[in-house]
Amino acid sequence: MEEWTLLIRVLVAAALAGVIGAERELHGRPAGLRTHLLVGTGAALVMVTFALTARILPSDGVWGQLVRIDPGRLAAGIITGIGFLGAGTIMRTGDWVFGLTTAASIWFVGALGIAAGEGLYVLATGGMLIGLIVLTVMDRLEQRIPSAVRHELVVEIDPQAQEEVLTAVYRLRSDKTMRVRLTGWEVKDGKDLVALHFRIRHRGSVEIAGIASTIAAIDGVSGLRLD
Repeated sequence: MEEWTLLIRVLVAAALAGVIGAERELHGRPAGLRTHLLVGTGAALVMVTFALTARILPSDGVWGQLVRIDPGRLAAGIITGIGFLGAGTIMRTGDWVFGLTTAASIWFVGALGIAAGEGLYVLATGGMLIGLIVLTVMDRLEQRIPSAVRHELVVEIDPQAQEEVLTAVYRLRSDKTMRVRLTGWEVKDGKDLVALHFRIRHRGSVEIAGIASTIAAIDGVSGLRLD
């Protein structure tokens, strides 16, 4: 009868993980309903197996002194293993990183499975609701917040024009939404030119191409590249 009671915990974990997985599936993420179901259910299975084993093993006498079962270490092992699984969903292309939210949701349903596996139904259900709010409501809120845009600016100049170019570029700092930093410089081989490398970060609608054209029009600027 006790195993049937523990099975309820596993089913609750599967249901909670399924809600998060369904949201990911609806958004076409690489880890969807089945992945989240398996992770949440698997985490709960490990925890209920531990709970059952801990009750079967004697806790007194010599055996109790030699064998110590630590649920904290078991949960930590589950979370670590799920972390490696989540890392497989993260992809990076240049400055763009994809899959972080999906990786976090996989880790999250693992935590839901641990909570449900320990019989903490209210805590697990509350956690699921918070996770669902983060993935749905917060997604819409996040889209309303202007994200930072980064550019790499390389300006090839005559050394005599360096001060004028630096003044023009750093004048961009007057815009509170823009950050400009000189990241390096190099002397071009075979040319009497210096290449200045800048990193520009801004929020909102900034006409960065127009700014680059203004810098390119400065006397002494022989080349400009904006990435």
